Amino acid sequence: MEPKFNNPFVTEGNWYKGNLHTHTTNSDGSLSPVETVKQYKEAGYHFLSITDHCRLTKVEGNQGILLIPGQEMHCGTTEAKFNFHLVGLNLKEEISYAGDEIPIFRKKWWEVHPQEMIDAVKSQGGEIILAHPYWSALTTNDIFSCQGYIGTEVFNTSCLYGIDKGYSMHHWDDLLVRGRNVFGFANDDAHNSFNEHRQNDACGAWIMVKSKKLTVYDIMEAIKKGLFYASCGPEIKDVKISGGNIFVATSPVKSISFIAPNGHGEMFTALKREPLREVEYKIRGQERYIRIQCTDREGRMAWTNAIFFE
Repeated sequence: MEPKFNNPFVTEGNWYKGNLHTHTTNSDGSLSPVETVKQYKEAGYHFLSITDHCRLTKVEGNQGILLIPGQEMHCGTTEAKFNFHLVGLNLKEEISYAGDEIPIFRKKWWEVHPQEMIDAVKSQGGEIILAHPYWSALTTNDIFSCQGYIGTEVFNTSCLYGIDKGYSMHHWDDLLVRGRNVFGFANDDAHNSFNEHRQNDACGAWIMVKSKKLTVYDIMEAIKKGLFYASCGPEIKDVKISGGNIFVATSPVKSISFIAPNGHGEMFTALKREPLREVEYKIRGQERYIRIQCTDREGRMAWTNAIFFE
């Protein structure tokens, strides 16, 4: 079987760290746009998308970090009678809300089907990520009710620290097992919300993108090709596919898993005190796809995008 996988580890370019879901005082965040940009720059991020609710936030001037225009849109009604949240990236124009209505659709926002919103964003050259599907209580019917979104949040820092609903691997696998090769994103959804019982939700997740240049065009093109991995802790240092095997190298971790449909795949665990740093998995030939995830001793995880087999 031939693997179908844009492997960032064998692609020319540099690694750039970014977060694609962030809020400021222009919606329900605690820091101003300028303060938020400064926070992520000081934390070592190379790019950031400020995605305030229902509005497009712009930060003028050179802030020393690449800014990708973004917005979080609310729309539709889910099977459980909640709503969809969609992260729009590389927007040229704001999807404006006027009270309960979205003027371009001439509808109440909860009457706008997510497919309409996806089509509107893509018509202006943007892309959509399905936000926090576990937090949103999305069902399989919900996530298959629309298409054209580039990926889904597999991890969301704010949803984890707020209500312990940060991980959405099951939703991602529901899509992958049905042949929807969407990408997995780790985003903060930062509001800079914290108290004595809650960790701050900023600078806790990222994607590492392999790109030749740090420009909006180049980063977005790399993301659209899947040339990245997602993480909230571990580093994935290398992935090689050769001779019917997949070799993976990481920072020290507790486990490295090869996730595949049904009972296929394998989990490698450090049973002794010495952590895992590299493993090799033999492809059996029955896997429709394999995605790699690793977990460190603090429970933090990292994910590659899926490797499909034809």
